[in-house]
Amino acid sequence: MYKLFENSNTLAAFVGERWRGYQKEYTRKGLFLVSAPLSSTPLPLYQWIIDNAASFENWDKLRFILMDEQLDKNNKFSYVSQNDTASYERFAREKLLNPLQRYFNDIDRTILKPDLGDLEAFDRMIQEHNGIDLLILAIGARGHYAQVMPGTPLDTGFHIARLIPEFIEAHTKASGAYQGAEFRKYGMSLGHQQVLKAKNIIVMITGESKKELTKQLLSHEIFDTEFPSSIIHHPKIREKVQIYISKEAT
Repeated sequence: MYKLFENSNTLAAFVGERWRGYQKEYTRKGLFLVSAPLSSTPLPLYQWIIDNAASFENWDKLRFILMDEQLDKNNKFSYVSQNDTASYERFAREKLLNPLQRYFNDIDRTILKPDLGDLEAFDRMIQEHNGIDLLILAIGARGHYAQVMPGTPLDTGFHIARLIPEFIEAHTKASGAYQGAEFRKYGMSLGHQQVLKAKNIIVMITGESKKELTKQLLSHEIFDTEFPSSIIHHPKIREKVQIYISKEAT
């Protein structure tokens, strides 16, 4: 059901090899749509990719789907500035894309995120591509992934979510990837429908703090909206899911 690794670095190298293989496969046919977490969990993976980037094919055909982002709310919702320390796009650029910039003709074209005024259009764009080619997920407080909060209905696509306090605390605590950042109460996120339509799904679980969450995820046999990551047990995608866990998380 899952593969266990000695530590987060060996796990990252394994997932990196998978990413490289999928990039080779899909870019030979067209664009390669990939979406991955913007948190501390995938940092060893991003570093492995940067270190081995020269062995990857067709970087310019990669499109990085921003799976979630922080939002300001005044009269209407808007994305936080890229200069904001809470910006996920800033994180994506600094930790992965900027170090790869010499491989892209246009780095701004590489990042895709929805227009907040027409989230359904972004859903349709991904559907026309027949789903995200590689979707990498991490697991967080109360089983969330991306900014899919407990109670999110199964039929949800890209959406605006009200973030639970546990989510904000986990991201901004002293050991979090966004330490000291001012997290908002709302965020844009992909939804369960993007997971159900994805072609390949990898779940990465690392760190001692994830022990209880690992146990909960593996104990689920069916999808429970109150534990969003249990979407991976949905019968429609169960055979597409690869779960990789570092030993300290078990």
